[in-house]
Amino acid sequence: MSAIHCGVALIPARTADSSHEILARLIEILAPGDGDLVAFLECYFDESGSHDGSPVLSVGGYLFEKEQCKALDLEWKAVLDFYRLPYFRMSACAHNQEPFDHLSPQECIDAEKAVITLINQYALLGLGVIVNEADYNTWFEGQNSAGTAYSFCCWQILAGIRTWIIRNQFQGEIAYFFEAGHASKPEANALMHRIFSNPQLRAAYRYVGHSFVDKEKVRPVQTADILAWQQATQMKRWLKNDHRMRKDFQALTAKPQHELFIGNRQTVGGVIAYQRSLQGLPVLTGLTGHFGKTWFWCPFDGAPGASV
Repeated sequence: MSAIHCGVALIPARTADSSHEILARLIEILAPGDGDLVAFLECYFDESGSHDGSPVLSVGGYLFEKEQCKALDLEWKAVLDFYRLPYFRMSACAHNQEPFDHLSPQECIDAEKAVITLINQYALLGLGVIVNEADYNTWFEGQNSAGTAYSFCCWQILAGIRTWIIRNQFQGEIAYFFEAGHASKPEANALMHRIFSNPQLRAAYRYVGHSFVDKEKVRPVQTADILAWQQATQMKRWLKNDHRMRKDFQALTAKPQHELFIGNRQTVGGVIAYQRSLQGLPVLTGLTGHFGKTWFWCPFDGAPGASV
């Protein structure tokens, strides 16, 4: 097994542990085909997220080939072992908090560089969705078909994967893994069961199964935690009119291809309106539609849309 270069140290990869065996078994049960893929989704909730103090919900996801995922897991374990960490959590790493509190600030930076290098090396696609949860809840007054902000974000991650499937003419199947423990787990589960029970949706998403996993035991889901935190933190910069890119965010998104969706009233309305157009519902000079009590119009030419 190759070694991991993290800037200041050469970390020898370790042999498989029980967590790796669990991951390998999960993958083989849910995605047994040779060409099948696995997707991991994770959320980050930042209560100090936006410029006005409103909470920001960020969901990240990565798509992997099966063998690449298992290779990443072993090397991820090597990084954790080297830095004496039980798991990697980006928010804790950034602030030198438990379980990173025994490391120096430079060691935290080096650990982050090491795992970002692994994501660059092994991931096939990165997807991120971010929304101001307080705003989202007021737009639709609890009457919207997309459910909570978390469910909407998960839906958009899945839509991004479907776009990748079409673009790459992927013919295999995909197993989807979600972080366990989020309050909106039942809604995410319902979303996946909707795909599972509809033959057309099942085929469109190449769905073969899904599972909710402990992110401390199934290590690849920690990759999505990094993306979710990074895009939420970068968004706070943008909201303050600071257009500088964080160097670690830039390094993370350099490879593989990353696609990020920023949810505001107009873009969310555009998504719903676009779905209406796909269903053959009325479309005028742009995309129109109702989402809860809100009516949206989003033009095709990129000009500002409107909502009432």
